[in-house]
Amino acid sequence: MKKHHENKYAVYILTKNLIHIMYKRGEGIDLKVAQIVVRDRMMVQEGQAMPVLCDIRELRMVNKEARDFFAIEGSLLIKALAFWIAPPVTDTISEFYLSTQRTHIPTKSFSLKSEALDYLRTALLIAVMVWLIPL
Repeated sequence: MKKHHENKYAVYILTKNLIHIMYKRGEGIDLKVAQIVVRDRMMVQEGQAMPVLCDIRELRMVNKEARDFFAIEGSLLIKALAFWIAPPVTDTISEFYLSTQRTHIPTKSFSLKSEALDYLRTALLIAVMVWLIPL
């Protein structure tokens, strides 16, 4: 299963195991853009919760309203989140997000795609093990 979707702001690739979102180069992300990105992601996912690899290497700015939206409404149907970054700009963006937004979703930043994918696989395994262990 592989599904592809694209809008003005991002490209979405859905595979059996995760959704990969690649942000396009642009002015930045405000609340309106964040709402479009989340709406389209959820449409592609068709109600299925899954891990997300978020390629933010081309981003230059995400404003506070957009960050707040991503952390709350934008986290629906996300099991784990990995940011694929390109220091120094997107490293700063992701670190700021991680230090100011409180979310229940396992989230971390990586400069290597392979490490980001390993993290998502590990986060899912831990979640499954916790779910299987009786209380």
